[in-house]
Amino acid sequence: MRLRKWLILGAVAALIFVLGFFGWMRFFDLAGKDMSILGLLEATLGLFRWKTFFPGFAKILNLGDYEIPLILDIARITAPWITLFAFIALVFSVVRSFATSLKVRLFYRNHVVVFGCEETCKYLLSCVKADYPSSKLVLLKNSSTPSYVCNTFEENPVIVGNLEDTDILNISAINKAAHIILATNDDSINMRLLKNIEQFLLRKSKRSSTEIWLQIEDFKSYETFKGYKGEDPSIGIDVHVFSVFQRMAAQTVDSFSPDQFIETAGKKQIEIALFGLEALGQWIVLEAAQMYHFNNMKKLRVTVIDCDVDEKIRDLLRICPLLNRVIDIQSIDLLTFLEMDAPNLLSNVSLCFITWPKVQEIDFISRKLRQLFFKSKENLEIPKIVLVDVSSYQGSEIMKESLDTLKAIGISCSCPTGISIKNEEECDDLAMQIHNVYSRLPQKELEVEWSRMTDYFKDENRYAARHLSMKLRSLGLEAVSTDDPRDPADFKAILPENEQTLAQVEHNRWLARKLINGYVHGKKLDRKLRDQLKIHVDIRPWEELSEKDREKDLVVLRNIDNVFKEIGKKIVPLKL
Repeated sequence: MRLRKWLILGAVAALIFVLGFFGWMRFFDLAGKDMSILGLLEATLGLFRWKTFFPGFAKILNLGDYEIPLILDIARITAPWITLFAFIALVFSVVRSFATSLKVRLFYRNHVVVFGCEETCKYLLSCVKADYPSSKLVLLKNSSTPSYVCNTFEENPVIVGNLEDTDILNISAINKAAHIILATNDDSINMRLLKNIEQFLLRKSKRSSTEIWLQIEDFKSYETFKGYKGEDPSIGIDVHVFSVFQRMAAQTVDSFSPDQFIETAGKKQIEIALFGLEALGQWIVLEAAQMYHFNNMKKLRVTVIDCDVDEKIRDLLRICPLLNRVIDIQSIDLLTFLEMDAPNLLSNVSLCFITWPKVQEIDFISRKLRQLFFKSKENLEIPKIVLVDVSSYQGSEIMKESLDTLKAIGISCSCPTGISIKNEEECDDLAMQIHNVYSRLPQKELEVEWSRMTDYFKDENRYAARHLSMKLRSLGLEAVSTDDPRDPADFKAILPENEQTLAQVEHNRWLARKLINGYVHGKKLDRKLRDQLKIHVDIRPWEELSEKDREKDLVVLRNIDNVFKEIGKKIVPLKL
């Protein structure tokens, strides 16, 4: 039975108990009999066990005449029914749990098993259903996790227990599953679950391969596990790493890039602000640092607003020690922000992200930001303020009523629901075409088939693919389906006068990603050793690159028409 119903039943039982206790006190007072507290408690508990029958009880007490107080009468009539209902509910719950387990073990094949039904559940399960629409879904959750977080997906079997217990692997028929998603909110638990599943599958005979998606939120662990393919490939496990917060951050950063509403080709440094540097906020900073590279060739400036903000920035720099070489990061303490009457410290900000984890305070924070900027600019459009809608992944209803009001004062809302936990097909198709272009370069170390690459190196091409839309926008172009009625742009005629600028932008983007992942400059090494040590000869400014190395940043641009043609797209002028 749902936890909420048990709580309601418990509250009713407690109320009946109180009525019974005071009813007994009144009863014995009327009877002129003394009764100890222990005796009163025992008599009250007896109401729930059908042990109290008043005529017989009165005879024992030698009461020829007695009066039952109203509250005791209510308690003695109601209490047995509470007991009966609880017993029936308990039996039904056990039977339902057994039936669910039996159904899954007997009839589920090639299904999806999701470990972890927590605050990211609503968002995550939407992604899973979008990824595997025709597959049966089984949810596994710890008994301590509130049931309400899975209410949206009640049609799916929910198995409750200790996720690290081997029995739960048997119950969920995990050796017959096609996809397994390890998505508790604890990275260490997810890693232990992966090891348990690998050992379990080694002992079981399997008919086909199993795809495992491992949720990791810590950036260092996330990047490390990007190259992990399982301890024993012979058992047919294909391991991939994802982060719910990284997916949210990536879509938000791409959807609200500053080049869509301000000029980014001048010499002015682009500045964004971030309110809240918890898990999602950290990913927003890291995604922006890797993606926001424009024709002005300036480092991005990021202003972070939070309580204990300097300590949180130090925590971020411990994760990415070279981040300061990619962006300029500064802080504003929450109290200082709340006391502001004018946005002097934020005067150059063109884009604000709100990732504040305390839902009940978001309305106030959003208004405060808009008040500050409106007082100085009297404009509801600039800077762009983007609320990353926490209700989309925390299942909260608190923000629902406020969103329309916030939109009216120029607060945009990023609701990253339905994103694939896998990389979106279009992005992967484009990334694969980019890799194929690079593979045709003379360097032998680039000749690796897409299907054989680890997710880490696939990501190298995915970030390049995501950034292409920004490069095209800088030329007044966009990629659309070949069905679009607009005539294709003559990209080969447009490129020559812009190719050196775009190539330098691409190098800056590539360099930022390498630095964030801990690469340093050094002599040229064998590819495998290079990436194990994270030493790369090209970790240096554009001006120091040879012409041969600069050509690498031009090769995709010079083949861009064919790259988009391969995925059914063409390049056209932007709609005004």
